[in-house]
This record gives sequence, structure tokens and C-alpha cells, in this order.
Amino acid sequence: MNKRDQKLLDKQLWGGSSNPPHRGIIIGFIAVFLVGIGVGDILSKTKQANTPQANTHYAAMNSFPNGKE
Repeated sequence: MNKRDQKLLDKQLWGGSSNPPHRGIIIGFIAVFLVGIGVGDILSKTKQANTPQANTHYAAMNSFPNGKE
């Protein structure tokens, strides 16, 4: 494959643009996406820790007042 063939192949693969997209921009988008996932995970865990949990023992006692099913 000569240089001309390589340029034609690049144009076909990148939609007619002779220059492929900058790798830095793509890596930046991926980094922002992963940071957003991490921040969302941290925020969801802190929100779960701050919400009061239901008393499951109390709920079970009310379901069977005599202690029997």
C-alpha cells in the first residue's frame, strides 16, 4: 500500500476528513465520562448513608402480631 492508498483509506474511514480526530479530545471525553461516573457513585453512597433506614424488625413484628405466621 502506497502513501496515496493510505490517504484514501483514511478519508473513507474518517468520513472524508483527511485528518483523523485528535486523540486528546477523545481521551478527554472518556476521562470526563469516567470522572462523572465516579462522582455519581460517591454521591449516591453518601445519600444512602444519610437517609434513615426502615426498621425491618418493627415491620416484621407488625406483619405477624402474635409472632406466628
